[in-house]
Amino acid sequence: MSVVPQAREGTLYAYLPDGKGTVKRLELRQVIVGERKERTERMFNDLYELLRQNEGKKVRIIPKDGERLEGILRVVTPLHEDPSTPRDPQKSPTRIAYIALEGETTALVRTDQIERLQFLEPTILKEVKETSMPLMMQRLAVLLDGVEDGKPIRLGIAALEAGLRWDATYRVVINERPAKTARLELVATIENQLAPLKETTLLLAIGVPNFPYRFQLASLIAPPAFAFRREASVPEMGFWGTSPQLRGPTAMPGTGFQASPRLPAEEELPSLEAAQLVFYETPPLDLKVSERASLVLFSQTLPCREVFEWTIDETPIPPPRPVGSEGRMPVRPLATGFWYALALRNTLKVPLTTGIATAYQEWRPIGQGLLTFTAVGEEAILRLSPATEVVGEHEEQEVTRTPVMEKRRTDKGEETVQIGWTVTIEGTVKIRNTRQEPVTVVVRRTVTGEVLTVSDKGEVKITPPLRAADRNPTSQIRWQLTLPPGAKTLTYRYRKFVAVKEQVQG
Repeated sequence: MSVVPQAREGTLYAYLPDGKGTVKRLELRQVIVGERKERTERMFNDLYELLRQNEGKKVRIIPKDGERLEGILRVVTPLHEDPSTPRDPQKSPTRIAYIALEGETTALVRTDQIERLQFLEPTILKEVKETSMPLMMQRLAVLLDGVEDGKPIRLGIAALEAGLRWDATYRVVINERPAKTARLELVATIENQLAPLKETTLLLAIGVPNFPYRFQLASLIAPPAFAFRREASVPEMGFWGTSPQLRGPTAMPGTGFQASPRLPAEEELPSLEAAQLVFYETPPLDLKVSERASLVLFSQTLPCREVFEWTIDETPIPPPRPVGSEGRMPVRPLATGFWYALALRNTLKVPLTTGIATAYQEWRPIGQGLLTFTAVGEEAILRLSPATEVVGEHEEQEVTRTPVMEKRRTDKGEETVQIGWTVTIEGTVKIRNTRQEPVTVVVRRTVTGEVLTVSDKGEVKITPPLRAADRNPTSQIRWQLTLPPGAKTLTYRYRKFVAVKEQVQG
């Protein structure tokens, strides 16, 4: 490889494709990155004079944008100050000249944009001071076990900071109301910042690290070797937790954490294997550096239905306006209530990766939202717009509070101290359908604690605490029901432990 990708929090994979969307993982024995002296280049103190003396010669120029240009050298303008750069009285003015490379087409280049210059004919070096300097070439060597001599392999590098990038966007088209099926198209936009590609097949991994969407992607973005470390100078800041859509260790945002891409015991932990990755395979592509390609990876019909979805969060409702005071009445933001959404069942043989989706009713755009990672056989809910025909209210109130006592050994002997309370909380969700027809409603609520009761056959999924010191699990409640015109009330009750220090801080 002539270009060494700069990986960030990534993993190097070697694999052999079998043509069926899966790969065979190869054992990486060693990765060697180093430099060696390749050759010497000549650096000249006066580039313009060198170009002027060799006008009419055939040259090859690589500008700073990486494009390779060849042609007959022509000096177009003399050396002059750059009028587009503000002049700094404390610095020497920027002096440039324009040259042209004549060939099948003519390219105009500024001298300050030349990264590398190569003469393809004997050159004239009169009155030009020459300085020799060594050129160090970076080398990347990968030693693999289990590879036959002469058999090609592929290297996959996850989480490239500079290299090959791809973005996923979806088009969802429904042609009937109410919707029963939808046409789903996945469009991949690929940007090449690595090296020129010729007849290259790309395997686009689903769920590779994409940190702006870390809480919407699959668990592949949090390999066991990636962790957050607590700064010793900031004690008792933050805690370990888990997102409802992300399995694996992650840290809650806060100033007390710093990212660490590797752990000392990383080699002993179970890590992701290439065989665990799922790929979208592209046709052979030709891409120059800085070029982009856009192609449809698949276009399939999936089961679809219209739903009204509400994920209840902790957004506080503004207090009511005092009687007689001026100003507008406070209202709850629409985005914190019900959303009009499409529920798509993934009947494909591959998962759906995270991407922005635009929905159309025939040719009319009806909304746009984020389609999150969806495993095979699972259902994705694509939010499109805040709903006004289905509305809801939510409230919680404390029912009981019982002290939690614990025996502790002190200087005076063993004594019983209060460490917190067991608090029972009851929640009420009131929803109303103002349509003249039944609608499908999905209501979700995540609480910290143990759920005791749920009305209307609500489903409960419990995630145990990540640390033994944490007493409260994370419980996800989900209702799905057909709501006729009118109102309905959903209830739930859960129990949680509240520590004394949490009570004092509150």
